Amino acid sequence: PAFGPDSAESWLTAVCCGFLLLLSFSAMSVSGVFFYGIVETFGAARESASWPVTINCSLVLLAGPVMGFLSNRYSCRKVLHVCAFISGPAVGLCFFAKSIPYIAVLFGVIHGIALSGLYVGANVLVAQHFEKRRTTACSVMFTIGGLSAIVFPALAEVSYATYGIHGAFLIYGATLLNAVPFVVLLKSPPWLDAPKHKRVPVLDSSSPCNADDEFSGRECDQDVVTKAGVDLESRSAQDCKENTTKVSTDGGLGESHASRALLKDRLRINVTTRDIKHAVKPFLTCAFWLDAMSFSAVTMGMVMFVSTSTDYAIDQGISSADAIFLLHAYCVCDILIRPLTGVAVDSKLLSLESTMLLGFLFQGVAFEMLAWFRALHGILIASALMGATCGSRIALQAPALVKNFGMEKLPTMIGAMSWCMGVVLLLRPPIVGYFRDTLGSYSGLMHAAAGCNAVFVVIWAAKLVQKRTRCWQKGGRNRTPQESKC
Repeated sequence: PAFGPDSAESWLTAVCCGFLLLLSFSAMSVSGVFFYGIVETFGAARESASWPVTINCSLVLLAGPVMGFLSNRYSCRKVLHVCAFISGPAVGLCFFAKSIPYIAVLFGVIHGIALSGLYVGANVLVAQHFEKRRTTACSVMFTIGGLSAIVFPALAEVSYATYGIHGAFLIYGATLLNAVPFVVLLKSPPWLDAPKHKRVPVLDSSSPCNADDEFSGRECDQDVVTKAGVDLESRSAQDCKENTTKVSTDGGLGESHASRALLKDRLRINVTTRDIKHAVKPFLTCAFWLDAMSFSAVTMGMVMFVSTSTDYAIDQGISSADAIFLLHAYCVCDILIRPLTGVAVDSKLLSLESTMLLGFLFQGVAFEMLAWFRALHGILIASALMGATCGSRIALQAPALVKNFGMEKLPTMIGAMSWCMGVVLLLRPPIVGYFRDTLGSYSGLMHAAAGCNAVFVVIWAAKLVQKRTRCWQKGGRNRTPQESKC
């Protein structure tokens, strides 16, 4: 179909959001060149020079809850428009930078928050446009986004070598303006904008809205609707007012007014408390924390390998010229496996649970291979396996959250999950420093990472067994077509 879920328009949205992710992931790709350029240009210490890139990469994830709230409040499309128009100029203004704090504010804070909006908004918008092929679409989007590791390092290196760090900032900022035409093509899915009317029992005029039964299921609040099923926002105040005048028959009109005021105050408190509990409840579930910690572990493993692969290879006696092939093997397998995983999940060849289980299993094997192998060919195989395991799961974030919490809660849930990922990534420097600097080897780090993956293997195996057991307990005759594919 040309329009609607899983239509040609939906696939255009997935491709456009893929290029937005490519620009969003670019900050990490250029961080090494910009870090070195700041040190050379300003003659600063490495600790000071690392702040702009560190703040930027951290805020891409840590600002997720704010962007999730804004996406839920104003729509993903509006958030994407604002962030696309902000990110490029913020970086381009670093052309006039005279000090590192100036760069830290523009490139680190403003640009980092804008990229967070692109990341959250793109994930949510693609998930909203698809139903049957949601995982495939997210995989295609992340495949395009993964190309940033190939495109932007070379662009940043050439720009810095030719025009210096100020020119590199200007060219990178101009490149980020390419996000504008992509967000212009995006549309919010109209089928999600349709008003949703609640249908609940109606208060009869003979049934007064008493203060004693305001919490008994017959409360006179904003959720009550008319007999025709129309939202009561236009009539609830009038109905409540008419009914609450009957609260007291002995106290006269003055007591009736007092009772009505008390009832309104109590109802307001009730709605506020209930709304808070309703908003917080998903974040207290085991499902959310399992998803959040699982994808945090995936991201941690990916960043840890990419940042330490060259140093690790040199420790094993491999030359720096050959060590670069580890990242090549990782990136190729990572990008190739992403669309294949989406097709496999949507085609019911694999479930989300089994994909996560296999990913953690083989990632643990890859870490153990890195801990024991010393030859280049063995480490190359481990690097390729590492890329395949990370690529197979990185695009499953939105599908997993939609499956567990529904589409309505996706913006806030993915924002909160990205914040958890950002917090976990902040632990990387002390962890790497402890194993490499204190213990003197990366082997302990690899064993610890493998052990962490083993824990997640057990958890996801238990969840998969629980899912299959529930499916079998349904019985053959009572199964729906969806349940029969468990």
